[in-house]
Amino acid sequence: MRKRQLELFHEWGSIQSFKVRLCLAELSLSWVSRRIDLSRFENLDAGYLAIHPQGLVPALRIDGEIVTESSQINERLDAFAAGALLPDDAAVRRRVRDWTNFEDTVVHPAVRPPTFNLILKPRLRQLSPGEVTAAMDRHPVAARADAYRQAVAAPIDGATVFASIAVFRSVLARMENHLLHAPWLAGDHFTLADVAMAAFVDRLDRLAMEALIAPFPRVADWADRVRQRPSFSAAKGPQAERPDPLVNR
Repeated sequence: MRKRQLELFHEWGSIQSFKVRLCLAELSLSWVSRRIDLSRFENLDAGYLAIHPQGLVPALRIDGEIVTESSQINERLDAFAAGALLPDDAAVRRRVRDWTNFEDTVVHPAVRPPTFNLILKPRLRQLSPGEVTAAMDRHPVAARADAYRQAVAAPIDGATVFASIAVFRSVLARMENHLLHAPWLAGDHFTLADVAMAAFVDRLDRLAMEALIAPFPRVADWADRVRQRPSFSAAKGPQAERPDPLVNR
């Protein structure tokens, strides 16, 4: 396998960045860390917007080429390792992609409200209004910048947090049903499906919501096995770089 130069632009507390770091660790791929500090709005700096025009993380530079969507990044990485996490079997590949798409379109949007309200708001309130305004003035999407300004000033939105918890329970029920038939989400082996949903487990841990898993015994067993993998610890990175205001760990 030809050695590639991999540069990951990421944030330690980003769920989609976690997903890519876990994939890199599972595949034993060497990479260069380019942290984008979201608390300092480095994602809105002109240099990073040239890499990712929407100012989102992660982004991966592969020998000069930029790939942005986390699931696409992981499939590209897996191709370097001869399909270790995305097997050739068509049925398995379909199940894997169903899960990665589910994480992108259902899980990821659901984690945003509790993450913003319970982790990011307390951090942002340590900034002056001028710092927030200056950063939002650089945001490439005006509507998102306006929504962000309003949300930072507003009290914690408990209703959206509880709505996300309801989605989390439905996600866990779906996982429980699939784990009736196999030890891993897409079948007999650990795949990119498990990589994607491992990021969900990490986010529940960060939000001090891991107790939501308890009523789902097969998910609880799966989550314990995921947490014990060396890649899970590697993906977390340094605790000092991803403080969890609700939890002292």
